[in-house]
Amino acid sequence: MSVISALRALSAAVSLGAVLCLAGCGAQAAGGGRAEAAPVPTPLTVSPPFDRPRHVEADPSPASPPPACPDSGVLLSAGPANAALGLRVQTVVLTNCGHRVRKVGGYPSVRLLDEDGDPLKVKIDPGARRVTTAVRDPGPKPLAVRPGRSARFSLVWRNTYDDTSRPPAVGATVIVTTGPGGSERRISSLVDLGSTGRLGVTAWEEVPAGTR
Repeated sequence: MSVISALRALSAAVSLGAVLCLAGCGAQAAGGGRAEAAPVPTPLTVSPPFDRPRHVEADPSPASPPPACPDSGVLLSAGPANAALGLRVQTVVLTNCGHRVRKVGGYPSVRLLDEDGDPLKVKIDPGARRVTTAVRDPGPKPLAVRPGRSARFSLVWRNTYDDTSRPPAVGATVIVTTGPGGSERRISSLVDLGSTGRLGVTAWEEVPAGTR
């Protein structure tokens, strides 16, 4: 065999070995298991900050403006009637909103009107002793109500209804005569006298400063 033939044979053998090696390596890679895919990173989810419930202060309702002072310089108002076992007690307050002293005293002159504006036949009980002894009567005395100060008295009655021969007497308006001049003031108030027909009235007394 010539040298050239030997070199050709050696080259063919080397080539064949390389092919066999590549084939064997490919088969080994194919039989050795699948290559795992690289994990895909999960996007980081950032939760929004936790919203704590906040206490929201409600805007306070604006206070009702005080009633305008009339030309007379006197305001008359009545609070709600306190009721217990059929007994009613309601405080009436006179406020001097003017610029001069107002004089009241003794037992106020009081009249009642029904819802139609007609006068009711009512027996006035000065001191309210015939209605009850549970209500304090300061006793009659003259009072000088200075500007910005107040005086008060109480209406006292029972709503007992035991005479079915006539309808119960129900007042809707109280007329109060204030001062020696005889000026009248009206307030809307439910005065349910039942069949008693009696209304107790305590004497005027000064309202202590700082109280309403």
